Amino acid sequence: MVSENYALITGSSRGIGKAFAMECASRSINVLLVSRSGNNLEETASLIREKFKVQVDHFPIDLAEKESPQKVYNWCREMNYTINILINNAGVGGTDVFDGSSVEYDDQRIQLNIRALVLMCKLFIPDMKKLKQAYILNVSSLSAFFSIPYKSVYAASKSFVLSFSKSISYELSDSSISVSVVCPNGVITNEEILSRINAHGLIGRLTLISTDRLAEISINAMFRGKEVIIPKPINKFLLFVHKIIPEKIEQKLLLREFNKEVQASKNKIT
Repeated sequence: MVSENYALITGSSRGIGKAFAMECASRSINVLLVSRSGNNLEETASLIREKFKVQVDHFPIDLAEKESPQKVYNWCREMNYTINILINNAGVGGTDVFDGSSVEYDDQRIQLNIRALVLMCKLFIPDMKKLKQAYILNVSSLSAFFSIPYKSVYAASKSFVLSFSKSISYELSDSSISVSVVCPNGVITNEEILSRINAHGLIGRLTLISTDRLAEISINAMFRGKEVIIPKPINKFLLFVHKIIPEKIEQKLLLREFNKEVQASKNKIT
């Protein structure tokens, strides 16, 4: 089998990951889709193959499971796929009271948002270093810049992704690998997320961005070698406010604002 370059995208059966895969394929980049959703994964692979005429393969797996990153890497080696673009999109969000959520709830966010992403980078970087040019794009969140009540583990996990991505970017600055991290806010990927966004009223609507637009902005910035990608001016403004507002005031505002998501979730259940 002839070795060809591929973009490997995790969490790519739907939502942001699917948009990343479609954006790459629209640029005539071969894609490998990795996600735990087998049926959606096959449908997405078929759609991309038919629409863009690129090479597509898919690997259904739950990256939150301990051996999964190694299994993905082994699959690529066995199939002789050369990964020159690694997009670590797989992750899980949510809003809940910390001491009211289950152990499994928090552990899933740690395993998927942090551990899986780190190990995917760890496994693929040595091979990517051998290429003339390679790219890593990690998906964080605007939450990474804040300590958010009711999103404690999620926000902390995305803060880790931001810090980790910047750290390895510096380490790899003399290599052929460019590392970028994107920090979106308010991306509509399903009804649950839309409900949480709507709970924030006007500010929620102002930060909205489509998955297609996010993918386009992120891939363009990745190829330019931009380290930290903040889509939409409103999000840059929020970060400016974050820098100048006293922490105690900010935390009170965040507590009140994200309690809206908790209440919206409760109302939906009842």
